[in-house]
This record gives sequence, C-alpha cells and structure tokens, in this order.
Amino acid sequence: MSVCKSGDSELDAAVERWLKYDKNPITKQEVLDDIHNSQWRKLRKTMLKRQKFGTAGLRGRMGAGFSCMNDVVVLQTAQGLCSYLKRVCEPHKLDNGIIVGFDGRYNSKRFAELTAKVFTSASIPVCLFSSVCPTPLVSFTTIVLDAAAGVMVTASHNPKEDNGYKVYWGNGSQIITPHDDNILEEILNCLDIPDKHWDIDDIRSNALVTDKLEDMTSQYMQYIRDSLHDDVLVENRRQALSTVYSAMHGVGYEYVLKAFEAANLKAPLSVIEQQDPNPDFPTVKFPNPEERECLELSKRLADQNGVQLIVVNDPDADRLAVAEYNKREKSWKVFSGNEMGSLLGWWILKQQKREESTRELYLLASFVSSHMLRAIAGDSATFLETLTGFKWMGNKTLLLKEEGKKAIFAYEEAIGYMCSPVVPDKDGVSAAVQVVSMASHLHAEGTTLQDQLHCLYRQFGYHVSFNSYFIVEDPAVVAKIFYKIRNHGSTHSYPKYVGSCEIGSINDFTAGVRIPDDERDNSKSDAVGTGLDQKYTSGEMISFRCHNGLRVIIRTSGTEPKLKYYTELVCDAPTRSEQEAKKLELEAMVKEFINELIQPQLYSLVF
Repeated sequence: MSVCKSGDSELDAAVERWLKYDKNPITKQEVLDDIHNSQWRKLRKTMLKRQKFGTAGLRGRMGAGFSCMNDVVVLQTAQGLCSYLKRVCEPHKLDNGIIVGFDGRYNSKRFAELTAKVFTSASIPVCLFSSVCPTPLVSFTTIVLDAAAGVMVTASHNPKEDNGYKVYWGNGSQIITPHDDNILEEILNCLDIPDKHWDIDDIRSNALVTDKLEDMTSQYMQYIRDSLHDDVLVENRRQALSTVYSAMHGVGYEYVLKAFEAANLKAPLSVIEQQDPNPDFPTVKFPNPEERECLELSKRLADQNGVQLIVVNDPDADRLAVAEYNKREKSWKVFSGNEMGSLLGWWILKQQKREESTRELYLLASFVSSHMLRAIAGDSATFLETLTGFKWMGNKTLLLKEEGKKAIFAYEEAIGYMCSPVVPDKDGVSAAVQVVSMASHLHAEGTTLQDQLHCLYRQFGYHVSFNSYFIVEDPAVVAKIFYKIRNHGSTHSYPKYVGSCEIGSINDFTAGVRIPDDERDNSKSDAVGTGLDQKYTSGEMISFRCHNGLRVIIRTSGTEPKLKYYTELVCDAPTRSEQEAKKLELEAMVKEFINELIQPQLYSLVF
C-alpha cells in the first residue's frame, strides 16, 4: 500500500522508491514527516530530479531526496562510478584501487566510508585517508599511486548546509566529458543498494582498505619544496617574512604549517578562531574567502602584530585569498583572483626562465579570467584559454604534457591557482607557499606585491575588471534572461549595441554560436583542445567584445544559484589617478550592460 498520497502519481512513485532505498533513519524520517505534513512542493523539488555532475561531481544541500546530498545518493553514485571503472579501466589500474579523502563538514567522513564500502565489496582496493585532508592531496595521491580514480567528499566554500562529491580520473584531474555523462548514465543502472553497502562499522579494518595519509603528505611536502629553486629557499629563510594565516574553519592549517616549513618560510600566525575544522563555520556567514568579511579576523590579528601579509584558504584548501597592508594608504589591499593570477603567473614564469629547458612553456587561464596573463606570457610562453572550471585546465595541462610541452601555471579568477603541473588542479596550499615566497623576494628588493602589480600594469597595460553576480533561485528567470539576450530588441537577434557600446563579436557557448567581429554569421569557436570548442553544457554562457576594448561575459554558476558577470577593460593608465578614472568608466559601461541585458529590476534580482 502506498505511503505517499500526494495526488501526483510521478511524485508518489519517486517517494516510494526513495523509502525502499533509504536505510538511514534520519533522512527516512524526514521524508515520512514531509508526507505527514503534506510538504508536496518540497518533495517535488527533492525527489523528481537527480543531481548531475557539475564541477566534476555533485554538490548540494544535505537532506533527503535524489536532488540532495545523503547516504542514498552517495551510495548510488559510488556504485555507478565503481561499475563504470570496472568497465573501462585497465586491470592494473583497478588493482591500484581508488583514493578517498574528505573534509570536516557534517557527514563527509561517513560519505567517504560508504564509498569505500562499495568499492571493497567489488574487491577493489581503497586508500581511505584516516583524517581530513586538502582537496589537492587527493589529486596528488591519485597520480602518485597510479589509481583508477579519486574521490574527495567536500563542498569547498559552500554554506554549511551543503556537501559534495568531487571525482578525479586516474590522471589526477577532475573528470570531464564523456566520463561525467557516462558515469551519470551508469548510476541510473545501479540504483538498487545491497544491504551490505550500508554496513561500514568495520570498514577501517577491511583488508582492502589502507591509509597512506602520512606517506602521501610527506611526498606532497617534498614536491612543494622541490618546486622552489635553491636560492628561493635560501631567500625565504633569510627574509623570515611574517604572515597571518586562516584555514577558514577547514582542513588547511596543519598542511600549510608543514608546507611553510618545507619551503623555509617562517611559520604563520594562525587565526585561532578559524584554525580547526568546524562544520558550523561559526565566525562567517559563508566560508568563502572571496567574501571580504571573511578576512576581518585575519586583518585584526595582523594589525595587532604588525604583520603586512595575509593568506587564507577556503575550507578544503584548494583556493587562496591574499591581502597586503599598504603603508602609504594605511589600508589593506585584498587582491582579486585576476590580480593575484597575474602576479603568480609573472613569478612562476620568472622562476622557469632560470631553468635550461627545451620544452615549450604554457600559461593557462579560464575564459572569464583577465587577459593580463596573455600579455605577461609574451614571447616566453604560449597563453591558452579554457572553459570555466579547473577540470578543463587540468586536463589541458595533461594533454600538453603528453605532447612534450609544459603548462607551468593556470588560474581562474575565483582565486584558484595551479602553480605546477604535478598537481593538475587548483591547490591553495602550494599557492600559499608561492605567494609568500614571491613576497619574500620582493621584500628583499625593498618592494611589495602591490608595487609589483603596478609595475606589471606599466609594462603590459592596465587591466581593470569588475565582476559580480545575482542570486537567481528560479531557473525560469534564467531562461527568460538568456532568451531575451538572444532575441534582443526589435531585431530579435543578438544585440549590436548595448548602451553606448558597439558590440564587435559575440560567442554564445551554450548555443554553439560564434559571431566574429563584423561578421554576423553562425560559425563555431575554433579553440580546439582547450574546451572552448565544446558547447557549454553546464549552464548558460555568452561573451561580448566591444569595439572600445570592453569584454563582458554573462554565465550561470555550475554549483550555486548565481548569475555571474565578468568584465574587463584594457587601457593605458600608468598613474593611480588615471586607473581610478578608468575604474569608474568601466563601472558605468557595465551598468549599461546589466540594466539592458539582465534587467535586475524587472526580475527583482539581488546581489
């Protein structure tokens, strides 16, 4: 007899399936309570759609239902991943097993152990870390142990209610097409959950489960040390630059401490209130170091101790925020991802030039990031753009390696940096080491990170960006916005003018339409091999280039209900006053784009 009687046969069937699968008393009771209280709207939202692989995996609110993060979804995902790996991987890869790590969020350890149980039940070995770890360590370990795949249970910088499930292929990079689609299809063939998969009481004593956390951490620290030249190591010890560090209630503190020691850097002052993993993130509303308020405790500690440099990881330590005190202006400068990406690109390229190598060098950035890195690359390296997401940059890094080339640096404007091809993913621990090493080098020369940034502006042109986002909970609103962009004004086609800006070229990644400058045809992107030749299937993304040098990109987020926009203007503005004027000029142009194309007032959108 049906327990659910919503009057919607599709919903009733989905709820019955859930109740059949779920053996977790908490989430099962949640569904029964929703049925009792006739919470049909909520149940439709959680039961009628499954999560899709977004940024190389799953991410969402914890709770009952196929669209949320919970035991059922994790077990079904692990079963699908296991089945797919058994079908496509070479035997030696399967013999090496998979790597499973987790962060400090609620249920992360449990989700990791459930994953391990699925694989050991299939006689596949699992390296299951015994404690929390940074996300990049899973990528690193997957490569070192030549594993079939890696799984990191984390929601990165999302709110405390969320969790996630990030999947790495055997090459140590986040999965991309076709593997993500194929795994999702395989999950649908593996929905039934055997009773034995629920029993994780003895998972740590299973003969197929090993814990190599200490060994892998040691090798990871050696890699970080080896990534620095001997004279940089000497300079780091000599300068003994003071820093403040925050783990943002995440996993980074112990690893950054060890990494600084490996790099001969002075141990940082830690923000004690945010030092240890805490799934409640009590000191911040959102544990995202891009949010300025997240740095307030770090600034306070730095001010109290006369420290002029702050580095902050997000909770899974794959991203890095940086702030530097400006003595002249008596204020803190929080570097944007584009600014720090430019500085790190310059620094990494500067180090690489000292090596005698015949390998062709590459610098990578996502399409929404600044073109400053292109200018810095110059004749010394080749610059490549990819679609948004490190899964594209990581896989491109590995493809270049197969061709005998070397991607020495990659970054995305959302404060993610890959400072070595050894870990083909963003890595906030190694990036922290490189930033403080760069600052130590500049300090020895009597200058600062900000001074060096302005030196780059004078050399390569002022690249000013203005990026932000709107919260858009309703997918129908997103659809309306992009429909109107593609059917703009009386011409019902892509816009030729927006406000005072004449559009030169348009690239609609989602529709696969490219309109080159002065050609209103529908040719495709020719950026083969970087991801730009692929249709953007993770959501919506359209870019505009204007004749006045303005670049605007509007896209949806793959992990959050956000409509994002990215803009950049490149110009000659050598003085601070000229730069401030250009900032105001850019903001005025961006306002025209936002009001005309997104129409936030019409849809009551908020930042």
